[in-house]
Amino acid sequence: MTTIIKDKNGAPDLSEFRRRYPLTVAQFGSLGNREKWLRGIWQEEVRWHEEMGRDGAREVIVKGAPPARLPIEAEFDVIYAGGSLGLLHAAVMAACYKRRVMVFDEGEAGRTGRGWNISDEDLRELERAGLFTKEEIEAAVNNRYRSGFVKFHDVASRVKSPRLWMDGVLDVSVDADVLLGKAKRKIEDGDTGSLALDLYRFVRCYVQPARVTVELEDVRTGEHKFFAARLFVDASGAGSRVLRQLNGVRAVTHVSPMVGTVARGFVRGVEADAADFNVGEILVSNEDASAHRQLIWEALAQKLARDEYATYLFFYDAVDSLADKSLLALFERYFEKLPAYKRTGAQWRVLRPVFGYVEGFQPSRGWNQRGRGTEMRVMAVGDAGNANSPLAFNNFGAHVRGLNRQTHLTDLALEADMLDAASLAEVCAYAPRVAQGARLAEFLRPTPKSAPSAVNETLNAVMMALHALDERVRRELFLDRLSLSAFKKLLGHTAKLYPRIFSRVREHLGTRGTFWWLAEIADAAFRERAARAFNGGQIEADESPAQKFARNARALQKTEQ
Repeated sequence: MTTIIKDKNGAPDLSEFRRRYPLTVAQFGSLGNREKWLRGIWQEEVRWHEEMGRDGAREVIVKGAPPARLPIEAEFDVIYAGGSLGLLHAAVMAACYKRRVMVFDEGEAGRTGRGWNISDEDLRELERAGLFTKEEIEAAVNNRYRSGFVKFHDVASRVKSPRLWMDGVLDVSVDADVLLGKAKRKIEDGDTGSLALDLYRFVRCYVQPARVTVELEDVRTGEHKFFAARLFVDASGAGSRVLRQLNGVRAVTHVSPMVGTVARGFVRGVEADAADFNVGEILVSNEDASAHRQLIWEALAQKLARDEYATYLFFYDAVDSLADKSLLALFERYFEKLPAYKRTGAQWRVLRPVFGYVEGFQPSRGWNQRGRGTEMRVMAVGDAGNANSPLAFNNFGAHVRGLNRQTHLTDLALEADMLDAASLAEVCAYAPRVAQGARLAEFLRPTPKSAPSAVNETLNAVMMALHALDERVRRELFLDRLSLSAFKKLLGHTAKLYPRIFSRVREHLGTRGTFWWLAEIADAAFRERAARAFNGGQIEADESPAQKFARNARALQKTEQ
């Protein structure tokens, strides 16, 4: 039996990594801290599998007072867990609404080590929210693309589709660290007494009628500290322990294991296997499904002057499927398959790896099965609030689109002291348009009985249907904005081209899931009609904060229809 040598944290040593993942170790050779990266990927993989294997959720929301005689370090209006997307929400609350906020992160708040892609239209939402000036936003922009496209492998497909081109979808590359750094400074340098804490881990929160107390652990020393607030916002991602407690075993139903690199030295050009810095490749497959998964590529140029080009490989699947969800194993496949996707030059080298599990929730048994994202004085936003569809595969854009609405309603909820679960649910309201896109994302994964070409064939049919419709429809689909009328047109055109689409729906969702999918479409129609009928509400001269919150919640819901 082979002895596996491990370090003090239980991770394999370099020789074991090299034996099991030789391509990954070799390609990481250009990194000065190669072993640290390998251990980081291994630790993320172990963490995810442990969370998925846990029978019950840890109790992290405790109803009642914290332990007696423990000092409260400071009090705030809002405390945020997660120093990435949550940092933007916190910065708006501090800079624009003058709320005292605290943001903490297990790592360094405001550091992600990656680029984000977004549409120019969505990027302007940060300016509309009052957080950044146009000049501040431009300082964080790495690159702008002329256009972007989606293309699925069609060699064995009965329906073949050319590239589906889209303007204004993920066409701007943003340096996440630059943007988040600016947001962090607005929190720390303002006059509200707000705070950003690095290297603090969330332990639990204690919910009382008048406040919530958040217990944190210093990652460096193990010391526990307590902070109080009127509201606790969980922005730590879809795999958050808060979300798991609120939803139990239903907290995460689907996942996209994702790996990739930002690298230098790709062969440039306009050919399919060359790196075109003027074009974004949003979703691309170049082979049929195998090993219970359909691998999909994404390629987006980063900093042009530095020759930085990002490529990602991922697949979308149910958490309980047979597919291997190991990030290290997926990295090995990434380096093995990359030359068939993009040609690398003699000087090609990895600048930094990108990896993670993008998790989501798919309801299957009715409206009472929708993911919960709120509790009294506790609210989830961003990935933790299931704010995006896997088709868009871009959490940044989904979060930014709702930022103005969410922060405005958060401020009104604080003003009215309407911080119960039902009121906070209005702040991060269920989005039927996102749900429709999430259902369509089911076609990204094979079923146990489907042919290897089934995923690509189905998606090619959808792409051909989009070719026949107004270009606005394709943009709406990939930006989580697809209206019910456009969705019905898309489904109708797809069925004409590919009658098998309905059997594919039943294969993926089952009879019960198909019924509830149709019920959700009817629910979306009702919501759209109700929103259009609402005239904005009459403003009373003596309008109370509670009335103002309710009126604005309905009015802002209408603007999203």
